[in-house]
Amino acid sequence: MNSVTFSEIERIRKRPGFLQRIDTWRQSLPWALTLLAGLPLLVLALHLIDPGTPMPFLVVPAVVGGLLPICMLGPGRFEMRSRADDCQMIARLDEALGALGYRRTAADSTSIRYFRPRPWLRGQEGAIDVAVREHVLEIVGPMGSLRLLQHRMTC
Repeated sequence: MNSVTFSEIERIRKRPGFLQRIDTWRQSLPWALTLLAGLPLLVLALHLIDPGTPMPFLVVPAVVGGLLPICMLGPGRFEMRSRADDCQMIARLDEALGALGYRRTAADSTSIRYFRPRPWLRGQEGAIDVAVREHVLEIVGPMGSLRLLQHRMTC
């Protein structure tokens, strides 16, 4: 993929991650359950390791670390540009998304749609949409998935 260039991944909504609206409760439920159960256990474990540490020094970093995944739920986009044939880029994209667990659900001459089956996500949630133009693929999806995809395709 030497002839392919990638744009930077950018957020579709230009608000900070903590102010973004989470798309659905089905996306936020696993995160919320993990946060509610995991953070108290993490703080307790850290407190047992060093009982002399003030609680704010344990609680604040744990809460901040627990809130960071919200930034990964927001939608983003990036572009792949190439002078080569679009079919080669699409084949490479299919391979990379397949390795990430995504399946192609719909395709026509101007767009392709992928989704990753998860019990807490419906088909349209967490999907990746690809707009096909001449020598350019515009990829839109969740920020975390886009980062993984771009990393996989550059390696």
